[in-house]
Formats: sequence, C-alpha cells, structure tokens
Amino acid sequence: MRRCTLEEVARLSGGRLIKGDPALPVDRLHTDTRTLAAGDCFVALQGDRFDGHAFVREVKSRGAVAALVSNRLLSDLPEDLGLVEVPDTLEALQRFATTYRKLLPVRTIGVTGSSGKTSTKELIAAVLRTKFKTKATEGNLNNHIGVPLTLLKLDEGDEFGVVEMGMNHPGEIAELARMAAPDIGVISSIGPAHIEFFANQAAIADEKAELIEALPASGAAILHSEDAWSRAIASRTSARVIWVGGGVESTWRAEEVHVTAAGISFQLHHGGESTPVHLPVFNRVMVGNALLAAAVGGEVGLSLAEIARGLETVKLPGARMQVVETGGAWIINDAYNANPASMKAALIALKEFPGARRRVAVLGSMGELGQHAPELHREVGSFAAQQGVEFLIAVGPHAEAYVVGAIRAGLRTVARVLDAEEAAVALTAVMQEGDAVLVKGSHFMGLEKLVESIAGKGAA
Repeated sequence: MRRCTLEEVARLSGGRLIKGDPALPVDRLHTDTRTLAAGDCFVALQGDRFDGHAFVREVKSRGAVAALVSNRLLSDLPEDLGLVEVPDTLEALQRFATTYRKLLPVRTIGVTGSSGKTSTKELIAAVLRTKFKTKATEGNLNNHIGVPLTLLKLDEGDEFGVVEMGMNHPGEIAELARMAAPDIGVISSIGPAHIEFFANQAAIADEKAELIEALPASGAAILHSEDAWSRAIASRTSARVIWVGGGVESTWRAEEVHVTAAGISFQLHHGGESTPVHLPVFNRVMVGNALLAAAVGGEVGLSLAEIARGLETVKLPGARMQVVETGGAWIINDAYNANPASMKAALIALKEFPGARRRVAVLGSMGELGQHAPELHREVGSFAAQQGVEFLIAVGPHAEAYVVGAIRAGLRTVARVLDAEEAAVALTAVMQEGDAVLVKGSHFMGLEKLVESIAGKGAA
C-alpha cells in the first residue's frame, strides 16, 4: 500500500477523524495485532467470536500510529494514537480498499471457481511475473476480509493484481468483484462445493456469474469450454468470452498430455502455434487450470514461450498435490481442502500416478455441503472404487457414506475412522512399499497431521 495520511484514511473509509494530526503518515491498514508494524493503522474488526477493539490499547506499543474504530467508549488510550471513527469497521475497510484500488493504474484479474481457483491464481501470477510486476492473493485469503487486504497490498508500481474470490453464501462474489474491479475474469470450474447455503448447483452458477457480469465490455471472461455450467452463464457478460479446453470454439488447447514421474507434459496450442510445457504437478486437472492462465497471458501480450516459462515455474501452496516419498511409498498430500469435484480430480490423479503398485485413498469428510452431504460422499466413495483404489480409509462424520458408496461399487477393503490420528494408525497398518497414497479432505479434518506423522516415521 502506498503511504497516505490519517485524513485520507478517514475520507476514503467514510469515517471521521476524532483524534490525531490529519497529516500523520500511514503506511498500511492492518487487522492483526500480532503482525503490526511501524506506521500501521490498526483496523478493529468485529466478529461473532472476537472484537478487535479489545486490543486497541496495545497497538501503539506494537508500532501502530492510529486505529480505525467503531466504538467511541474506548478509554485509557495513548495520547498520540490517532483515531478514525466509522459506523462499521469491516465496511470501512472494504470502502477504503475499493477507492484505493481505483486510484491505482494496476489491472486486476479476478479468479473464482468451485475448485482449482487457488492453483489457477498461482499459475496466472507465475505467467504474468515473467514480464510484469505482479501481486496475487496470499494463500487463499479470498473472502470479504481477504480481498480488501489483498487490494491494499498493491502499490503504484504494480502492473497486475491477481485476486482470488471465494464464496459460501449468495451475493458474495458481486461484492468482491465490486471491490476488485477486474479487467479479466477467470472461472476455474462450477460444481457443488459450498452448496450448503444454495438451493442447487444452478444457484452456484448464478453466483459465479457475478464475476463475469462485473467485467467491462472491454474486458475478457476466460472459461472452460467443457464445463457445462460455464457455458450456461457465458451470455451474462458483456466482455469478450475466451474459451479454453477441448471444445470446438476453444482457442487455447492442450494436446499430447502425458503424466510422468516428473510431472505432466503437454503441447500448448494457440493461434496456429504450439510450444511444449512441463508442469511440476501430477494432477491432470491442472492442465485445464494452466490453459486458463495461458489465456490470461495471451490477453496481456505474452508470447507462448513466455507463457510456458511462467507455467513451468509455478509453486503451489502447501498441501496441494505435494508428493512425499516415505518408506518406499508415495504420499500425495492434498489435505488442504476438498469438495466433490476436487476429490474426483485427485482420485483420477491417483489412478494415473506412475510407478505405483497399489493405490490407497485416505478421504476426509467434505464440509459445507448441507443436506446434499450424504449423497455427495456416497458418490465420491463410488468414484474412488471405479478409479481402482484398492484400499479406502474414510475419515470423519461422513465416513460411513464414503464406505457405502465404495462398497456398492465393488470395493471391499475399506476402513472407517473418526479423525486424523485414527487414520494414521489405520494407514500405518496397511501401507506397503510401492503404494501411492492419496490424502485429501476438507481443512477442518486436519489430515495434514496424518501426512506429518507418516512422513516423519518414514524419514526416521
């Protein structure tokens, strides 16, 4: 964030300066007292289980020069701590970020999707960084707090900002898109993830469409031609639609796709030209995500060679299809999160994993599926059996549904366990040299602990 004054903080956030020098320099708006730095303005956010106002008294000692608050009853504050009062601190943070983004010459790319959006965001950023100064959402800070904080990390020297947008309730994407004002919109996929608060998958598609509806007519919407729901919403944007994948209208294609011990290789085709690409990942669905990133690169003028170089340098965040060798076996750590579509993609990757003698799946329960949870877990269990999984360890509150689906599809070697600790015990008992073991589940299952436990024993 570029330096501003305390008066600007008040004005851009829609607040009122109630204490402090209007010309006081402010380097950053920040919401976490643990990582405050000199020159920060602390934003006292309030939630169901926390209230940042409880920490305002100590922020000066941590380097903050001011605080953005909505509670005027604060007392015993340092005399030299600036204060800006607003009706609601979250709305003020969002308002500040929205206005701040408009003041910058940076172009933004909005990325959403039911699965694959974080990987797609990282691929896009890697491609753009071959030539442009680019910042991107850190991790998956993609919600109503994370998006404004991402925008505030941009500065006047940045040329592109890649902004990931997540949702689990209706109306969220429209608000995030309003803040980010993207020039290019990318939808990685549309599936039943986070369906708990939506009537059906069509409602999820409507929500994702809010991103491409927010694009200017001069912008571009980049979509998968093989995603039926993306095709259904394509007409809702006034921007140009760029298709990637295997459809006849796709202008970005991947051919000669091969999964090897070193990752995935393919030929990237566009405009009558082609170039080889090697992705340092094992999940075939990443090829589609790479095509989305390639299309973004093409939109901003990068050559195929530059795009390929960017794709090949991508480094995905932790616990996303990371392969760990231990005890003569391979653990495919995809424990960060899960939904039905990403589960199926990971199971296909397990099936295609080269060199494995046997395939084992440790599947944790998926969250935010509401009334659809039993059916969707049974469906994934069945899919696991169909993909050649030879031993299934089902974990968590929906383990029974996984097992029922797998047994109905013909798999008999199954185990039901309560949590990551029990799953580690079960896996230790069955894992053999030459196994490829997929570990995947929603974040609340904590299956990364299983990977740490098993890998640690193997290393010893």
